Amino acid sequence: MRTSIVESVLFVGGRRVEALAAAKNAGLQVIYLGSKSDMSRQHYELVNAAFLFPELSPDLALRFAVELHAILPFDLAYTAGEAHLQVAARINDELGLKSNPLHAVSAANNKALMRKVLRDSPVGRVASAEIWRQEELQEFATANGFPLVLKPSRGSGSRDIRIISNTVELSGGAVGLEPTGDAMAEGTAPWLAEEFLEGREFSVETHSTAGEHQILAFTEKFKNEHCVEIGHVVPARITAAEQALLANETKIVLTALGVEEGPAHTELILTSRGPRLVETHTRPGGDAIVELVKIAAGYDIHGLTFSWLSGKPTDVAHEPLVGGAAIWFLTAKQGHVTAITGEEEAQSSEGVQFASLSVAVGDVVSDVRSSADRHGEVLAIGDDADSALRHAREAVGRLAVEVEPINPG
Repeated sequence: MRTSIVESVLFVGGRRVEALAAAKNAGLQVIYLGSKSDMSRQHYELVNAAFLFPELSPDLALRFAVELHAILPFDLAYTAGEAHLQVAARINDELGLKSNPLHAVSAANNKALMRKVLRDSPVGRVASAEIWRQEELQEFATANGFPLVLKPSRGSGSRDIRIISNTVELSGGAVGLEPTGDAMAEGTAPWLAEEFLEGREFSVETHSTAGEHQILAFTEKFKNEHCVEIGHVVPARITAAEQALLANETKIVLTALGVEEGPAHTELILTSRGPRLVETHTRPGGDAIVELVKIAAGYDIHGLTFSWLSGKPTDVAHEPLVGGAAIWFLTAKQGHVTAITGEEEAQSSEGVQFASLSVAVGDVVSDVRSSADRHGEVLAIGDDADSALRHAREAVGRLAVEVEPINPG
């Protein structure tokens, strides 16, 4: 049982309501602090109080939360999304509220800081270097060879990740390597270079209680040539021995970073040297991974979180609903969208639980270089991972986005 029971929680930002509903179902008082544009009718139905601003900056959220706590006390600041993880941790730290330590959340949010913290830990070695200038990138390439990965220290959604394969690409690799305030404030470079890891990629979904890390599911991941995720399936199609390797490395990572409680989403590549960490997050996985885990592993990640916080047991029975669940994303050709079809056909396809297009006629479709650039999605189930993945991909194939090439003139 948690030593400090949560009865009232401040949610910081976020458009999704699943975590809000879980907190409400656990009997907690729910206070919401966010921007007006994120607030929906569902939010209003789930919260006891809401404080809204035209825009919610991290500094504003911190100042307001501290002042609010003096007149409307809450036991924890929480968020389930990437954008507000750091400020929620800062609020808890400022008010002395029991949660994951600020240094653990900071290290998970900053990839350069994460590598620095893990350098002397038992975590599998990944060659990396903080990059401030072009010369440092060239030095890393000389020492480690090609290909290499260049990524923002504080990036998210696979945005601005670059695979550099040769000296020609290296010469242009530092274009836009301007320092960013967040990274500099934490004493790290704005960019990180890493060795390119060969192998299949997975994520390990966990829930931690008092520093003990429970494995909930293994997710198999699929990416395009720009390292953007285009599909996930639960359970991952791996052996029991491979599961053990991934689970052990994940627990070592979370312990070394100081993660104490709540959900985490840890991405690893299974290389010939064993599992190697890509990154970790002190939040549930995105891209509907929470739903995939609920369907195919039987764990309600949000429910576990608020059971723990409210003092209830987390060793609840779990039973998968089906043998496999998968999500696959549409990546259309670049150009001006002239027609979209197939949404109804995809929705009625075998095993499909949800299908949608995220572009409309008149939109300009760009190359998929971040999660926000994807053009549609299908979530499907099956008797096993193979059939779920097949159903999702077949249904995505029924989503059609017709485009006209963009005239460069």
